[in-house]
Amino acid sequence: MRLRVYLLILSAVLAAITVACGSASTATPRLETPIPSTPAPTQTAIQPAEKIDSVFIQLTDPLDEPQFYCVDVPGAGTAVRLNSPLQAHTCKPLETAEDELFAFDHPGDGQIYMDAYDLCAEATGLTAGFTIVLQPCSDSPNQRFVVEDGAVRLATGGQPELCFAVDPSDGIPTGGPSHLRRDLTLESCKSIGAELSNWTFGIFDY
Repeated sequence: MRLRVYLLILSAVLAAITVACGSASTATPRLETPIPSTPAPTQTAIQPAEKIDSVFIQLTDPLDEPQFYCVDVPGAGTAVRLNSPLQAHTCKPLETAEDELFAFDHPGDGQIYMDAYDLCAEATGLTAGFTIVLQPCSDSPNQRFVVEDGAVRLATGGQPELCFAVDPSDGIPTGGPSHLRRDLTLESCKSIGAELSNWTFGIFDY
């Protein structure tokens, strides 16, 4: 009798264990919500600024100025006179020469560009004696020049051909230990002396 009771109890225990195991094996797995991946931000490539090669336009003959004459904008710094004609002035040290540095064939062929003021050289007229000024760059034929054999010639094809030339008079003092200026005009390329109209182009250590 006792054996039978023990067997019944054992059967009940085994049945309970079986049910418990079955429930554990059939438990519904927990679903994890996937974390959406954040796309990496798109990086816009930064284009390097266009490099503009600017140079001095230096009169080859020093004349009465041991530091040479360079094409220059009158005034300096906040006192610069952009509406005045360009002049020939004592060449300045590179660190203060932003108003004496020009780029040729920029932004278009034949143009003479001053990066410091984003302006181009332009002839004020097409006959001898006219000056050169700075103006917004344009398609004007008065902004087209040719550099040839050291001369800077207006490329209009007019007669006579006109070239950059400095005034033959002595330089006018403008202050400083050696600061002189001369007028700069367009003159007949054939009749003006080379000492007044032949130019050298480059970066120099004055």
